[in-house]
Amino acid sequence: MSTLALALALVALPAPAELAAGPTGAQPIIGGELVPIDTWQSVVAIIGIDNGLASATAHLCTGVLLDEQTAMTAAHCLAEAESYDQVLVIFGDSMYTIDPNRRTTAAASGKHPKYCFDDGCSEDAFDYGYVVLTDAVVGVELIPPLVDQAEWDELMVEDHEVTLVGFGSSRDTSEDGAAPLQMSEVGYKRAVTTAISGFSSTGIEFVAGSEGRDTCNGDSGGPVFAQLANGEWRLVGITSRGKTPCGSGHGIYGVPYAALPWIRDETGIDLLPAECAAADCLDTAPPKERGCSIVGAEGRGEGVPLGFGLVVLAAGVGLRRRRR
Repeated sequence: MSTLALALALVALPAPAELAAGPTGAQPIIGGELVPIDTWQSVVAIIGIDNGLASATAHLCTGVLLDEQTAMTAAHCLAEAESYDQVLVIFGDSMYTIDPNRRTTAAASGKHPKYCFDDGCSEDAFDYGYVVLTDAVVGVELIPPLVDQAEWDELMVEDHEVTLVGFGSSRDTSEDGAAPLQMSEVGYKRAVTTAISGFSSTGIEFVAGSEGRDTCNGDSGGPVFAQLANGEWRLVGITSRGKTPCGSGHGIYGVPYAALPWIRDETGIDLLPAECAAADCLDTAPPKERGCSIVGAEGRGEGVPLGFGLVVLAAGVGLRRRRR
């Protein structure tokens, strides 16, 4: 069955009463490793289908659960959400699953009001979005976003190790002469460990990756996780954009903390400390002596969107790309 036909078959299945993460058998992300069965269960595939269910166009991004019924993703993944006939949310190891307990639809979605990629924008894109699931998920471990100053000071420093997770492609096909993607190369949950390499002047966007260890098309909206010294994990980033071709290790990620007041006002999910309701309690700005390697020559962060606007893949699933 083709990628698109299988994705559309998911729409026809009856809605599940419960969702649960399934077995894993992923292909490696660029430079990454296979994802174990019990790892990163809160990471989901988000597929937008437009122009009618019989069309040959769908759009793949990644998301991460904030609670049992809300996933955070990138705003650019939802830029055309009003035109989608259906937005699917897929759990487990693959977007190709036919298990009705591992998929649901989106009941609502939103884009951050400051989201902007035009030339006149500030350097931070505020590339944050959310999807409300039609059905609540059960049995999935949630990883909280970073909201504490001591934890910020520990994790958000250059060279600190982070893990990137997504359902995107394992190679870039943007260069002339590149072979088309095969189904085995996209739509599987993958992870790669790398490090932070720079920050925007505000600290709410950062660069991470290294040569051959990177996110790629379809990974937009996916999470960046970092581990504290005590062993606990925190959600520290949302995949926004990166350089083409993928694999350069210059992905740009937005810090979820900056969007949490908006998420609360839109959905009712309050993940901020009581004393920090406006998300203005953390000193996120990097030390001046570090510099700000995220900013491009024109003063804007560089990168193409990493969503996979799946334009033509196998029988026709598109991938939303990262922004340049």
